[in-house]
Amino acid sequence: MARKLERFCLVMPLLLATACASATDRFNDGLELQAQGRYMEAAYRYADAVEKDASLQEARDQLLIVGDSAVLVALDEVDRLEDRGEPVLAARQFLAIDRLMSRVRSVGMRLLEPENYRVARRATFERAVEWYMAEGEDASREGRWEDAARAFASVRGEFSPSRDQREASFDAETRVFIDWAEIELGDRRPRAAYGVAERALSVRRSTPRSIVMEVTDLQDRALDMGTVVVAALPVSSTGRVRDIVGADLEIALDGAMESGHWRQAPPFVAMADNNILRRELRGLLRGIIPQSPALVGRALDLIGADYGVMVEITSIRIRDEDVEVEERTAVIRRQEVDRNRSRQRERDADRDACNVPGVGQDRGRGISLSPDDCRGRGWVGSENSDQNSGRASGGNSRRTWVTYEVDDTVTYRVHSGERTVRAEADVLIVDLDGRAVAEFSISAEDGGSFREGEFDGDPWQLRLNNRNTRLFDWSEWDDEWLRIRRSVVDRLAVGVTVETFEAVLSGIE
Repeated sequence: MARKLERFCLVMPLLLATACASATDRFNDGLELQAQGRYMEAAYRYADAVEKDASLQEARDQLLIVGDSAVLVALDEVDRLEDRGEPVLAARQFLAIDRLMSRVRSVGMRLLEPENYRVARRATFERAVEWYMAEGEDASREGRWEDAARAFASVRGEFSPSRDQREASFDAETRVFIDWAEIELGDRRPRAAYGVAERALSVRRSTPRSIVMEVTDLQDRALDMGTVVVAALPVSSTGRVRDIVGADLEIALDGAMESGHWRQAPPFVAMADNNILRRELRGLLRGIIPQSPALVGRALDLIGADYGVMVEITSIRIRDEDVEVEERTAVIRRQEVDRNRSRQRERDADRDACNVPGVGQDRGRGISLSPDDCRGRGWVGSENSDQNSGRASGGNSRRTWVTYEVDDTVTYRVHSGERTVRAEADVLIVDLDGRAVAEFSISAEDGGSFREGEFDGDPWQLRLNNRNTRLFDWSEWDDEWLRIRRSVVDRLAVGVTVETFEAVLSGIE
């Protein structure tokens, strides 16, 4: 305790000396500014010095002297600005005086207000408010809409307007946006008119009902003038994509957009009834002619749409990274004959081999099929897929399980790593003549970790605990694929619809 007290006694003088030095520095700064005739700034330095060291009497004395001088100089500037016809700048001089007086009060001192100060201040504020209102009216008549809105809003800012003045500025600013929107609509710029009218609703926190109705009517007229109808055609895929994942991906993407994203169209975009569109397309295609922009243009005309959106999934890449292979051993166990299970396995052998990620890698499926056997039924290797890299070589040559005896000790492998799926889609927007209005591509990617077993015999013969048994559970592999597919599909859907809406709206002023 004695040491702590000794340390405190040593530190306190240093702190006091530092505080005094800081106060002295600010006092000296004030003297320099005062000598230059910059009284307002000097007064603030003296206030800082008093705040640092209230016992510094010289700073207290100078603060009162220079503070009074600063107020008188500012009042002289008010008169000069008033004579020049600049009431807003004059009013800001009063605000500067108010801030200085507040600062002096914050250090326990007070500057006396000049005679009739508050009356003169209020009169100057009134003239500043009147100037803003007149400026807003002039700008509005000249079509300088932003300047007008800014002037009316400024009335409610710095100069303590009365309630009547605030209401007048609210009404004037609201009328600016409504008049502006009417001009835009008259010039056949419906989107611009819609957006400007919307701003009229944000002037007040609570917009009067009459204004809401007027804005709603204006926006309805803008929508009637500018809304375009967009028809979304069924999603398609290239043959190569269908070889890898079948038609599931395009069906999922089509469903995701139809049930959700297309229905979230922004103002000025209306989606055509897809049932009517597809019925007309079936009549035109007659099951023979492939879908083309020219044919889509004919269908648009039949259903009263302005644009058609054609989406085609062009590629899918499945990539395994950071793959690790661990060898484990297990014992072949005796299995009781379950005829129902055996028949089910026989019926499902091909399905199981095709409908899970990693086909061609012989992972515990007992029968390994070639890519031709699995076309359109699941995941297979292709030029668009990195899925087969590394451990897939030669895996498709074996057509039957290796047979083991009961109690044999055998080796199986566990493959683990990160699997990434990336899909890309091309989007073509066409008009009634089948001409391309916009073209763009959207890509989406997602992934996750995987952990899968590989065995060249029947994995159900392995004596494994529950955790290791799941390594050969095809349903878990399917669940992970479905999770990734849902994510990729949702990201594609968002990208396609957002870009489509932006492309269509870009043609509407």
